[in-house]
This record gives sequence, structure tokens and C-alpha cells, in this order.
Amino acid sequence: MKPGFIGIDIATQSARALLVDENADTLAIASADLAQVIRGPDGAVTQDPQSWVLAVTSMLSEIQSKAKSLGVKPISLVISATSGTFTLVNESGAAVIPAAMYNDSRAANPVDRAIFIAASEKLSGRLHLVHTPEFVIAALLGKNPKDIATDWSHALKTGVDLDTKTYSPEILERAQSKNISLPTIVSPGTKLGAIGDLNIYTGMTDGCTAQISAGGADVGSAVTTLGTTMVIKLVTDKNVTGPGFYSHLLPAKNWLVGGASNLGGISFKNFTANIKEWDQRADAHGPASFVTYPLDSKGERFPISNKELARFESAAAQSEVDQYRAILEGIAFAERLSYELLSKYGAPLTGELRTAGGGAKSPTWCKIRATVLNRAVIAQKNSGSDLGAALIAIAATTNPINISAGISAIKLPDGEIYLPVANEIEALSQSYKLFSDILLP
Repeated sequence: MKPGFIGIDIATQSARALLVDENADTLAIASADLAQVIRGPDGAVTQDPQSWVLAVTSMLSEIQSKAKSLGVKPISLVISATSGTFTLVNESGAAVIPAAMYNDSRAANPVDRAIFIAASEKLSGRLHLVHTPEFVIAALLGKNPKDIATDWSHALKTGVDLDTKTYSPEILERAQSKNISLPTIVSPGTKLGAIGDLNIYTGMTDGCTAQISAGGADVGSAVTTLGTTMVIKLVTDKNVTGPGFYSHLLPAKNWLVGGASNLGGISFKNFTANIKEWDQRADAHGPASFVTYPLDSKGERFPISNKELARFESAAAQSEVDQYRAILEGIAFAERLSYELLSKYGAPLTGELRTAGGGAKSPTWCKIRATVLNRAVIAQKNSGSDLGAALIAIAATTNPINISAGISAIKLPDGEIYLPVANEIEALSQSYKLFSDILLP
């Protein structure tokens, strides 16, 4: 039987599993819905963590069955999830709170959020903060989540110092003072255990795996991932940080600098029933009559770090299609502002701009973005966080000494190139100026 490699992406509303061969060609896919995300009046954004386990076990069963029928033996698995999402477990490994999602605003970072939740829920005894992958992998291996290591990518927002590969002393002391332990830190691509012949390795967050899947590996190149939210990552040769953004360390010398916006597919959730029709109408409509920062709820992370930021519109929409087009443009304006901000802090976009995620499948949105950015946008075929996780799974098996080199050795298919729409450049440039003036008075 030929070997197979599984990448799993645990997103916000659903999870997806991908089985590929050593050339990253897709052999089988599976998907599952996750529990509803619950928003609270105090800024809480939570989800039942058991839904992660149910989704992954269901998908693995389906993938294993498909693999058997194809004469494929899955030999490695990597899980990717949203950055900063966690739950708290007790000494026996049971979750004692609903998972706090990446955009939960009850505190500024996962550790302070955990401390706040533990106090408000009056939780007692030793508690253990575990991110999404640790919680799921523990269930797969039949172990206690507190005994599963995390990678320095999923734990970055929790307080890892990437120079020392450990938690910052301040974060560690703050957690320990409240009787909360943090998971052990290891490199992406580290083996955590096995289910029979299926080895399980640490991965990276969804933004990083999306970047990997899109082939953005050269310094100066970037990937914008358009899913429920927008995640931007740019490759640089140094650690660059600033307001609302930070760098992830690849398992080599390069860094992925960027951040995640609360804008994205969630911004036009009321239009998704007939999304292709709305795209066609928006394409024919041309530039919107007004500008908007189309937040679904209060608070933004990047390119503006502001928990109080609210949706704004410069004028009333003239029609539903005008509204939809303005939302697509607003997200594109935020993307342009993001890259301008990164350049200001020393990480310029000098190479190719690639795009991944569900939004990359929309020619209309890609053309709008290319026009706003005034540069080519390359939409990768079959890109996504699940594929990026699968690429790490391949590299962890074929080149465990140098994961990055192992990933780079995999030849990915060329993407579709979208160029700026010449007769819309001036109008969208003027709209971007208005957008910036309102957002940054």
C-alpha cells in the first residue's frame, strides 16, 4: 500500500480533513460541522470543545475508510487550528469551561482570559490551559490533554518567546500565580504519538498552514487567506512585530509576520445563500457608492487593534448589490492597509501576493483586491489550511531534520493570476482614501 498523509483544519464553524500522497495530490476529503459559536454580552465568544473531538474522529473514520478502498495507508497526521483558541481542563483532563475562541474579548491574551474566566466561574484546583490541537490529540491518543505538548505556533499568543522557545517569564509567573499550567513547547513537526501506524505530529496555526499551502515561501512574498476571517502572512528574514501583528517562526530561519482581521466571509454572511449570483451582480455593478468597515461585531485585531471599533458606513447603500460590493471592497481596503502597515514596520511586500481560503475561489473578489492593491493576485488551486497541515505531515516524515526544506521540496500547482481592472483603479483609489480618512482620522 502506498503512504498517505492527513492534514486537518479545525476552523470556526467547521472542520475539514484532507488525505494526500507524497506529491500533495488530493486522494480524499472529509468535513464536519462544529458546535455553534456563542457570543456573550461580556465579550465572550465560546464553543463546545467536545465538538472538535467529534468532528475529527468522524472525519478520520471517513478518511481511513476511503484510504483503504484506494490502497493507501495513512502514516502521518497534523492538525491546524485557529490561533489563540483554548479551553481549561482539570487534573483528570476534563474540560471545565466552553472553549474561549480566538476573538473572545474578555481579556487581551489567552492567559489573562483564562485567569479571568477561572475567577468569574469560581473554578478551584489546578487548571491546565490547552489549545485546540492538544485537546483533540489527547482524545485520539487516549491521554490527558495536560500531558500533550503544543507547538510554538499555536502557543504564540499564549506567550511564547520565539528567541528562547519558552514562555516569557512574566506570562509563566502570571499563570502559575493563579494555579494554571501551560503546555510544553516543541517545534512544529514534532511527533506526539501514534494510533497504530498513523503518527501524529505538531503543526502550526491556520494562518501559517494556509501560507504554506499557497506556496508563499520566499522573503518578501505574502499570502492573504480569506475564510471566515482574513489572515495575512508575509515572509521576512527577521522578527517583526507591531500593533495588532506579530511573527511566527517557521521551523528554519524565516519568519511569517502578519495578523488576523475580524473581517472576512463573516462580513457578508447574509449573502452566502446565493454567493455566485451576488458575485456576478457585484462584478457588473462596478465600484460601490460608499465605503464601509464591515465588522460583524464590535472589536478589531488587525490592521487596527481596537476592541471598541465598530462597523461604519460613509453613506447608505443604494441597493443590495451596492451593499454587497461595498463589503467586498471594505475587506480589500483593510487588506491594503495591512500591507502598508507591515511595510512601515520593516516587512515590505516585494514578492508575489498569493491568496488562499474560500475567498480565493471568487474571481470577483480577487479582481477587486488586485485593483485595490494595484498588483497581481495569484489564487492557488486547492490551497487551504488543511493542505498546509498535510504538507507539514509529509515533511515531518520525509525530512524531519529540516521541515521547511521538506515542504519546499513539494511542487505545488500554479495558481490563477488576477490583474487590476484598469477602469476601476481610480475610483477604488479614491474610495480607499475615504476609507482611510474615516478609519484613521
